[in-house]
Amino acid sequence: MAEADFNSVATAIRGADFEGFLASTLFSQGWSVTLRALDIQSLLDYLDSNAKKTSLLLISTDIDGLTQQSLEEIKKRGVKYFLFTATSSDVDEFPDSVAPPTTSLELMGLIRGSLRTPMIRTTQREKIRARTIAIASPTGSVGCTTLTINLGAELAALGKKVLIVDAHAYFPAFALRLGLRGLNSTSEFCAISPGLWALEVTQSEISTAIASLDRARLEFDFILIDQGTLRDFPAILTGRRWCNETFIWISTHADELWIMSKQETLASERLKVLTSELARNTIKPQLSFIQNQSTLAKRKKSEGDPFLAIVTPLRPVRIVQYPWDPRSTLAAEEERVTLLESNERGSLRKSIEHLAGELVS
Repeated sequence: MAEADFNSVATAIRGADFEGFLASTLFSQGWSVTLRALDIQSLLDYLDSNAKKTSLLLISTDIDGLTQQSLEEIKKRGVKYFLFTATSSDVDEFPDSVAPPTTSLELMGLIRGSLRTPMIRTTQREKIRARTIAIASPTGSVGCTTLTINLGAELAALGKKVLIVDAHAYFPAFALRLGLRGLNSTSEFCAISPGLWALEVTQSEISTAIASLDRARLEFDFILIDQGTLRDFPAILTGRRWCNETFIWISTHADELWIMSKQETLASERLKVLTSELARNTIKPQLSFIQNQSTLAKRKKSEGDPFLAIVTPLRPVRIVQYPWDPRSTLAAEEERVTLLESNERGSLRKSIEHLAGELVS
């Protein structure tokens, strides 16, 4: 049996302009349109032999031959689909239909946000309260977890209601770093200290965790997500593994994505790859880049540190170079507390405090 091509789309759209917009947007994001059906029967005939090779269908309510019965036939073939309204009154006849997207970002957000369901999740209508920041890196052991925990603590100290989220798929660290027993056994927000809560995303509770993130946008001032390592960025956006779900949510809902990097050759090469992938893929969050600098690296401060040359072309919101202090970090880990509690005067803690101040100013 042929395996599904997760980047393969078939369309049944009557309007040429709208179909062209869909096809060109998807092509630019690495998807391919394998069929442009002119009526619903042509689409059904195609699916009879190609359903397993097709990951998504895009259909408009004005396509010739569309009925509730034909939609049931599509469902039997097991292919996910979006049904877009041609006119606002089409919702009466087709309750599952939704308004067509008008921008590339909106289209990709709808597609990425529905990988686990046949139709689009209901769009939030309530006023969003939270500023959502995801923190990630092209390499491991850069300090994403340290920054997430301590930035959360600094924002809470400034009177903000903050949720920190451990989205490391296979190596979650919040529970160990903060001594939070049972964090991975609940999808509820776990209180850490005044103003600061935590959530761990697990495979068994992934759907509930995503729903909790939607709810958190209405309840918190800040959501900080420790995404960890990002590799093969396009595959994450189009894949169907549970471990990709949080980043798919980030790509359509977060306000900012902070990319952290080390001051070393391998980190620079992987940063080049990631920035190239970011430049080619449409996501909602604005980009920032953070380079942690060890004392040794500062002393060697070379000719031509490539960091700025790599990240500047993406026009990030901020570029930060901050001191990495492994001694203070290790001490805080051993005590299972934040830097604010273990080394208030340390350079790393002061740098994170400064970042928090910028976010609330």
